[in-house]
Amino acid sequence: MLLKEYEARRDHIVAILSKLGFEIQCKPQGSVFVFAVIPKNWLHSDVDFVRALIQKAGVAAVPGCGFFHLDSNGEIYRNRYIRFAFCKSEATLAAAARKMQDIANSDGSLQLD
Repeated sequence: MLLKEYEARRDHIVAILSKLGFEIQCKPQGSVFVFAVIPKNWLHSDVDFVRALIQKAGVAAVPGCGFFHLDSNGEIYRNRYIRFAFCKSEATLAAAARKMQDIANSDGSLQLD
């Protein structure tokens, strides 16, 4: 029962994030976190994205830079990802989705600038 609930939450948040312009390269299979590529229209760092998301939508995420090695191989990736948790109640996830959709452009992508 619990597994089905988390699968439904995962699928819902992945669908919402995809519509908002995030790229989900790998749908989680064994965790409660979605690691998402920041929308292409964002030209600043992952830390700046998370800060703007909190300020404009009241939605928290974790910058992805802390999950990458500091060598040159990780440099192209480390500022382009953020992590969302879906181990929240359905009401909390729905509220977060609604808040992000409220600040989306007419094409559906997030507008944080």
